[in-house]
Order: sequence, then C-alpha cells, then structure tokens
Amino acid sequence: MKKILEDLWKSYQMENLLKNSTEGQEILQKLIMNEEILNEHLTDKQKEFFKAYDNCLSEISDICERMAFIKGIRFATQYLIEAIYGDT
Repeated sequence: MKKILEDLWKSYQMENLLKNSTEGQEILQKLIMNEEILNEHLTDKQKEFFKAYDNCLSEISDICERMAFIKGIRFATQYLIEAIYGDT
C-alpha cells in the first residue's frame, strides 16, 4: 500500500509543482535571486558546502511532504470507512 501511495505522490508532485501558485512562483524567484547572489560571493569550497546543504534540505523537504501526503490519504480513507460503516 505504501508503494502505491508513494507512486501517487510522485505523480501528484510532478503535475502540481508550483504550477498554479502565484505565491510559490514569487518565492521561487526570490530563491533563485538569493542563490545567484550567494554564488557570486562564495568561494568554490563554500559553494560545495552550500550545494550539499541545499541538497539535504531538499531531501528532507521531499520526505516530509511525501509522508504528510501518505498520512493524509490514510486518514481520509479511515475517515470515509468510519463515515460509511460507523462505530460497529
């Protein structure tokens, strides 16, 4: 079941990645601008550390979002079962 939910998450994530979000697009532009400024002022060694740090943040964010999605689907499913069958 977890594999199915993870596949559903990947499909959802790819289709909705900031596509229709003005707020998301604005934050993405700020992120790009700040990264460009940082890269202009960092040494090559500092750039390596920053890239590694950024990759770790991205991985953690992806894991948290995926787990929240899976838990949300499970909660919704349990809620529907409870609503349909009640406390029997």
